[in-house]
Amino acid sequence: MATSRRTTPAAPNASASASSDTSDRRQSEPGEQGRTGGALSSIQTRLAAWLSSLEGPRKLAINGLVVVVSVLGSGVVLKDALKQVAVIDTISVPKDLEADGYTPATMGQRIIDAVTQINRDAATTRRIGIYALSEVDPLEPESADYESPGRGHSWDSTSAFTLTSDEPLKKYDVSVGGVSLTTVILHLRELFGVSDTRISGEITVEHSPAVGLSSKDEKSPPKKFLIRLRISDKGHVQYEAEATDKLETLVEQAALKLVERFEPLDAAYYSYYKRDYDNALRIVRAYLADQTKKETHWARNLLGLIEHGRYSHDETRAEMGYDKAITVFTELRASDSKFAPALYNLSSVLIDKGQKHLKDPDSKVAFALFSQALEVALEGIGIDEAANRTDRERAVGFATAGQALRRLGRWQSTKYDEALSYFERSIKSDAMFIYAYLIQGEIHNERKEPNKAIAKYQLATEINPSAQTFTRAGTFLRKHKLHTDAATMFQKAVNLKPSANAYTYWGMALRDSGQHEEARDRFQKAIETDPTSPNGYNQLGRMCLYQGKLDEAADYFKRAINASPQWSNYHYNLGVALRRAGKPEQAIPAFEKAIALYQSHAWSYAELGATLAELDLQQKGTVAVETARKVDEKLKKAIEIAPGDGIVLRTAGKAYDELLKWPEQALEAYRRAIGSDRAEPSELEADIERLDQAKF
Repeated sequence: MATSRRTTPAAPNASASASSDTSDRRQSEPGEQGRTGGALSSIQTRLAAWLSSLEGPRKLAINGLVVVVSVLGSGVVLKDALKQVAVIDTISVPKDLEADGYTPATMGQRIIDAVTQINRDAATTRRIGIYALSEVDPLEPESADYESPGRGHSWDSTSAFTLTSDEPLKKYDVSVGGVSLTTVILHLRELFGVSDTRISGEITVEHSPAVGLSSKDEKSPPKKFLIRLRISDKGHVQYEAEATDKLETLVEQAALKLVERFEPLDAAYYSYYKRDYDNALRIVRAYLADQTKKETHWARNLLGLIEHGRYSHDETRAEMGYDKAITVFTELRASDSKFAPALYNLSSVLIDKGQKHLKDPDSKVAFALFSQALEVALEGIGIDEAANRTDRERAVGFATAGQALRRLGRWQSTKYDEALSYFERSIKSDAMFIYAYLIQGEIHNERKEPNKAIAKYQLATEINPSAQTFTRAGTFLRKHKLHTDAATMFQKAVNLKPSANAYTYWGMALRDSGQHEEARDRFQKAIETDPTSPNGYNQLGRMCLYQGKLDEAADYFKRAINASPQWSNYHYNLGVALRRAGKPEQAIPAFEKAIALYQSHAWSYAELGATLAELDLQQKGTVAVETARKVDEKLKKAIEIAPGDGIVLRTAGKAYDELLKWPEQALEAYRRAIGSDRAEPSELEADIERLDQAKF
């Protein structure tokens, strides 16, 4: 069996975050220099003993190398010799994979690259906090896809644990008498008793049985891959990843396990970035339980981020999560008053909570929360400036203050100008902080300045012309119904990095701009690019739904569910298609499944209530009293969850009006719907007028 060997320096004491306190780092340097100096003072004695054991030409060669070492700097060599080293020793692969080019060497390198990317993403997430999970997140039922474009972009940063085959010492590796500098360093490591961490393992293929294939044209189930890792340093740890049909996922799982082994906090931050909140919580709790860990402030910061993020898309539990996050960050603010990242994250949570309270009849609570958020952000900026932190660290603070001012612009329009100026300061501090450009564009959209908004989005893509930046800019444009401009952005994202998601977003923008055939083609391309990605099927289903092709729509929604059975919106869409097709008995389980998966799915509650009434009418010709009670219960629950949602209110109004014949309840729902989002005022006004006239 072929093997892959990669030698990797890892520096567990280095900071993994670009935003850690540089003053703390400077304070630790004298001690480090003292330890290095002590080691250097003994190196000559220990090297002399070793050299005396060598004979003839080899001794001469080593003496020559010692001269070379002196030229390069003994501190550099000793530093490399004393580093913790992780060696990917053997990653065995099956023959059929190796025949496809996945050799032990390439798989080892893939794991190395994945570890590097995890470190970068984790470091960035530490630095930008809540901004890692952007507000651009199309999670509404009509555009449902968990792989949203609202992901934080990764910038290069120093990481504490790295696997790389491009070691610094290789850049000046020399050879004298057949012995290289690398060899000297390896001997020095042996002299100082430094042992390597050995990583080995194997990838195996799990062949699923081809059950139920009725014809030769049907494809066999895809192969599934497993990886087993063995990590040996002071102990021996074995890890087995869950079987998957995607090698990329397998590599990511293996890399994340390695990072968790050596730098658990990085693994936790990366899991948060990927929205795997349960895994992040598991790792960070274990980290805090270990009394030897030093970065407890960063761990507690992550706890607050998790509390904020895990329920942010659940209407009924979001505020509970915000309150828990506020408690965590407030306690961190009290215990570590100079830790600015906690203040920026606290400010962001206060802003999100304020956004939720904008729906209140009285907006005083929202105003107070936005004002408090601004105060907290400015406090963090003051801490960073007093400590003379780097510009990149201040960028997040300026952006957070800008966000608070943007929200306060609702009451005082001059705050928008202040917000724009703070975002300019953020950009000046870190020209690669793309979020600042995008939110400047949002402010211009809110001020009805679309041309200025587009200019900002365009600038963001010029500063960082990545597929992700184009996708984010396109999503903002689509949000403001600038569909043609959005389609251009998504097209550029596809050109840079073709993916199922990119094709799907491009198709959505084309559809919304009236280019239906072009949209259908992009959705088909999404499916061709990745048949396991669900949103292409979902969007084709929606197109069929609007065209009245209800059976075809239901078929596409079922295929989306097969690809992603835990995504509630696909079940909701299936229920809508079946209900419109006159199949209430089949629609009811679909809505019930959507609610079971997501208990705050207000649209499903409203549709379920209406469908229960329709089933009675279809089977009995009238709505039974007990059924009417259940219908009323479901409709009220929907309105309780989403009291300002026009679709919920309109669906409830129609059910009360046309199915239950309860005019008073229908009138109340219609009137509330007129002032809501997603409403159709002309139709609602006609319904209200009709019901009002029926009273007389």
